[in-house]
Amino acid sequence: MKRSNPSSGARRTNAAQRAQFLAEFDRSGLSAAAFARRHKLNYTTFCGWRQQRAAGKFPAFVQVELPSSSAAAELAIELGPQITMRIGSAAQIGLAAQLLKTLHSPASC
Repeated sequence: MKRSNPSSGARRTNAAQRAQFLAEFDRSGLSAAAFARRHKLNYTTFCGWRQQRAAGKFPAFVQVELPSSSAAAELAIELGPQITMRIGSAAQIGLAAQLLKTLHSPASC
């Protein structure tokens, strides 16, 4: 079992505390680095929390067909509490798929 060094200033967090930090980060509008600095969190550790959360956040791709008969048809995809992607035409589907694939791929914080 890994023990933290009391002199290093490191602190342990439980799942509820991590969820609280992540929820606060989502509302903050700050970059990950600025948020970690403000709350005296290790940036790499904070990025790990975000990646773990994101790993279970995005569903697998699902085929969707927009009705061709209605020009006013719109598909809304909720990506998070404050993020909605709206697709208004079949021409936007490729771009939306590319964006979702990029968001879903593991990346640095």
